Amino acid sequence: MKLATLALSLFFSFLSFNVHGAIWEDTQEWSLEYEQKYIAWIQSSYVREKMFTDSRSPYFGVNTDCADTAYALRAVFAFENKLPFAITNPSGSRDASKTLNNRSNKFDSAGPENLRVVALITEIGDSVGTENLTRYDTFPVAIKKITPGTIFTYKIRARLRNFIRHAYNIKNINPVGTFDVIYSTQANKEKHGELLRRTDREFENAPNDPWGFRKFRWPEHLGSELSSIPKELGPSAEQFELAKELGEKDFFKFIRTSVATSSETNGERLSRLFKSVCFEAQARISYVNEALDYLNKTQNACMDYERFDAFSTPARDKALKELFLKFEESYKDAKNDKSGDPTILAFAETIYGEKGNKSELLSSCPINYRAGATIDLGTLWTRLKKERLSSHPNDIVELRWGEATKPETKCKRWY
Repeated sequence: MKLATLALSLFFSFLSFNVHGAIWEDTQEWSLEYEQKYIAWIQSSYVREKMFTDSRSPYFGVNTDCADTAYALRAVFAFENKLPFAITNPSGSRDASKTLNNRSNKFDSAGPENLRVVALITEIGDSVGTENLTRYDTFPVAIKKITPGTIFTYKIRARLRNFIRHAYNIKNINPVGTFDVIYSTQANKEKHGELLRRTDREFENAPNDPWGFRKFRWPEHLGSELSSIPKELGPSAEQFELAKELGEKDFFKFIRTSVATSSETNGERLSRLFKSVCFEAQARISYVNEALDYLNKTQNACMDYERFDAFSTPARDKALKELFLKFEESYKDAKNDKSGDPTILAFAETIYGEKGNKSELLSSCPINYRAGATIDLGTLWTRLKKERLSSHPNDIVELRWGEATKPETKCKRWY
């Protein structure tokens, strides 16, 4: 009853808002047809890495982290199709202020409609995050209803009773059941970077209610039970029970096979995962360098919680380790059924068996993390599994990459 009352209150407060001076006037209504159009729009080339950093874009100046990106994409689509847009206001305000919505007259001074949209997205970024996105503005979706436009969120426990949260926007689903995702991070927001993209992503961190695969609620569904959402959209909590039943590893295997439209041999998976491991290992260079650049600007000042949260890498390092383990598993599978590219098999033997020609592995995927220091994937894996890599953004580059273990920073570790 309380949820129903809240839902009605949110909906009628949205309807009653004065449209005079609105960010945009909504002349259409959300429907199953518009949800299909949203899917197609997310898949299109319009949704791209430079959509907010290209000076020719009508939304130039939008600057987002992970949750902000999800809100920004939904808001832009709603604006361009004159649909209503509303999310729960975390301030707990009443009446018309219970939602942040397109009918607000707060941004009249921002200028034309497109700039008012930019101002709205900026306000959202300053007000809400992945907690709001996951708990209030989206609903859990059935596995068979995972589509482009679905958001994957997670929350994992970090040190000192803190948590790490993140959100990915699924741009497309690859034939073999992996995901093409577009997203941002706090560090990326710090440098006003273009959106980030991974075209072959396998998730880790299994769903744990309410975190997992989710889709946006329509304004009239804010605060309401799952039963109020059209069944065609796939509202369901099945993923949470399934994740508990199967465990993380088998759950994501199930997801991959459920959304795939074609099969993948063990040898093909081996080659694909080698490319992914190499890409993410080399990508860590830029993540670490972002922190080092910030330290250079601040004369190595200790980072506060916000900066530590932006530049530390515990979640990324965990994901990289998981990727190495997936590659190792695929190597064993390919070896058992005598499939796979001989070169990739030899690389895997060098990484995990510490045998073979390291120079060929090095030339295939060099990790040049500082001047005069280039390592191969085998060396990185050894350091990673021995937990030598530091995720602390105040540590020197040698510690960040496990080349040395001292001297550690005396700056506070926030988690």
